[in-house]
Amino acid sequence: MKTKLWFAVMASFLSMMAFSQKKKQPEKSYGKPQEMAVYAEKRGSDYYLVRLEKDKNIPNVYVHSNGVTKPYKNYSDLKDIVTEFPGMMTSNNSTKEELISILKKDDHFYEITSQRKDPKNIEKTVITVYEVMNGQKRIVEEYNDIYEVMASPYKEAIMIN
Repeated sequence: MKTKLWFAVMASFLSMMAFSQKKKQPEKSYGKPQEMAVYAEKRGSDYYLVRLEKDKNIPNVYVHSNGVTKPYKNYSDLKDIVTEFPGMMTSNNSTKEELISILKKDDHFYEITSQRKDPKNIEKTVITVYEVMNGQKRIVEEYNDIYEVMASPYKEAIMIN
């Protein structure tokens, strides 16, 4: 219960931080709400993406497999997501580099990671964009905070429409 509460508070904080910096925009005509990437995990060649939808308490989980991203499962309880992806909880207090999202853009594939320099201070986070090609990764950009990423060409990896 304590873990669930802590994650809900953290997710709410991240959501407020990202959406408070953005001007209100009308929803797209097709009705798909904006989501924010909060966690990703690679299992084999598949990527599991956890994304928090605006004004929603339970994140959506997707699987990216063979170049296609599709919904993975519908969860009704945050505890179920944390049980299936336990790394999500440890990544919040870790100083290790953690995968948070992926992006396919213009025939290029990118992995976006974050690394906290101080696990108690979210402001001291470095976000790194890697290009993945033929199983090799190379650093494309490094950003000192989430606000720099939001002004970059890689912002679609964090804020997904």
